[in-house]
Amino acid sequence: MIALIIGNGNDINKSIIDSIKYDYVVCADGGLEKAKNYGITPDVIVGDFDSVDLSLLNEYEALNIPIMKFPAEKDYTDMELAAKFVLSKGFKDIVLIGASGSRLDHTLGNIMLMEKYHKEGINISMIDNSNIIKVISDDSRLIVEFLENQYVSIIPITELEGLTLEGFKYPLNNVNVERGSTLCISNEVIGKEGIITLSKGSALVFISKD
Repeated sequence: MIALIIGNGNDINKSIIDSIKYDYVVCADGGLEKAKNYGITPDVIVGDFDSVDLSLLNEYEALNIPIMKFPAEKDYTDMELAAKFVLSKGFKDIVLIGASGSRLDHTLGNIMLMEKYHKEGINISMIDNSNIIKVISDDSRLIVEFLENQYVSIIPITELEGLTLEGFKYPLNNVNVERGSTLCISNEVIGKEGIITLSKGSALVFISKD
């Protein structure tokens, strides 16, 4: 079961949304307007609603869509409130869209949110028009399928131990990578698929296209 959370960041192509398999939809504040444009009806709407048209909110309230309102001064972003809600529903797989944009603090906060909950066994991915972002950590194995004009970058959040890349233009075999290293930027899958395995540590994996 996959929960889709729609935030108020950059728009995403409808074709990309249509390719995402999901079972439940949460709109985080202004993400409601994006969901409306995408033709998606949310199962619940969460936020402090400082970035959504109240007439639109009233429209969904009239449809008996549950609305969870929080004060503007709160300890969590709207995106994390949405994540906490779907976790309370038992979801272990979450996809974030509208989670990146011009506010780099929010974008980075959402990326680190993925890492935070990955430690708790929750699989969160972030998708926008140019990137799919995932997290790998201790004893991880990730398969990346080949696509034209696609680049794969691994950004260490901690020191990495036993990183192996198979099926890539620049392979690695059981290598340790220090935090902050750019060793694994802009790699490419050259076969049908690339396989990333990691013994210890945490890293972000960016699957990107120009």
